[in-house]
Amino acid sequence: MPNYFKIVVGFLLTLGLFSCDSNKVFEEYIEVENANWQKEDIANFEFIAKDTTEAHNLYINIRNTGDYPYSNLYLFVTMQGPNGGLLKDTVNCILADNRGKWLGKGVGDLWDLRIPYVGGFKFAQKGNYIVSYEQAMRVEDGLKGITDIGLRVETAN
Repeated sequence: MPNYFKIVVGFLLTLGLFSCDSNKVFEEYIEVENANWQKEDIANFEFIAKDTTEAHNLYINIRNTGDYPYSNLYLFVTMQGPNGGLLKDTVNCILADNRGKWLGKGVGDLWDLRIPYVGGFKFAQKGNYIVSYEQAMRVEDGLKGITDIGLRVETAN
């Protein structure tokens, strides 16, 4: 076997090991139809919490285009636990700085931002959780420029 082949295989194996996302418990995106988030459209994320002893971080993931007319996004966030209990919150997600520069990672005209929501959270019970996002911007004809909305749950280190 030629040396360059061994080097390439070794590099790919090393890359594979380091690219694993071992902290991720759950991550999902929901595409917003026509990149225009209507007030009545609620994004629901359902996952199973298996660990009640370890702390978790929750993130709100937002993808937007440069057409989004605001520098922030208000969300109503609801978490429902296995016993039916509800936690409700209003979150102001900052998408751009004071100069109008989009935060997060951008490719072309699409920006991807992970916003810390709750850190060090311990699930009270094992079981099925539902986290819901409802846009709270009070815009009648929808929020143009929001392409995807997501949730990430990871173990805290």
